Amino acid sequence: MRKRQDEGHAEDATLLAGWMYADLLLGLMVIFLATISFVPIDNFVSKSLVKATYKQVDKAFNFNRGLSLVYNKFDAAALEKDIKAFKNREGLDNDAQIIFAQILGGYDEKSESVETGRNRALIYSFSLTKDASGAFANTSVTAGGDPSLKPNEVALRLTFVSKLK
Repeated sequence: MRKRQDEGHAEDATLLAGWMYADLLLGLMVIFLATISFVPIDNFVSKSLVKATYKQVDKAFNFNRGLSLVYNKFDAAALEKDIKAFKNREGLDNDAQIIFAQILGGYDEKSESVETGRNRALIYSFSLTKDASGAFANTSVTAGGDPSLKPNEVALRLTFVSKLK
C-alpha cells in the first residue's frame, strides 16, 4: 500500500542551500578569472621607456610615465642624471616625484637561487634610501630577482607622479 503524505510536511529546500552557495562562489570565481589579465614578467626589463598614462582616484595627483633602467652598480649621480633626462624628455615638472620603484636583481639560474637576486635588489634599495638627494624618500619599493639579468645587474622600474595644475 502507498504511504500517505502528511499535509504538514511540504518539500524542504533548505538542504540544498549549501550547494547553491557553493555554485554561486564557483560562478563568481569563473567571472573573476575571465576578467583578469596576465602580464608576463619577461616584458618588465626594458631599456626603453614604458609609455602609459594612468589616472589616480585622488584629484591632487595623476600618474604620468614609468621609467625602466638597468645598472651594474649603485651610482647616485648616474641615476639622478637619467631621471633628470627622463623628466626633460617627457615634459615632467621638476617637482614630479617617484612614488613606486620595483627593483630586480640579476642572478645565475644554474648556480644561484632567486633569493640571491632578491638580496641584490634589497642591497640596492638600501643604497637608494641613503641617497642624499631625497628622491626616494616617499617611494614604495618592491624587490625581486630576475634570471634574465646578469648577476651583477639591477633593473629599476620607476613610476612618477606630479601635481595637477
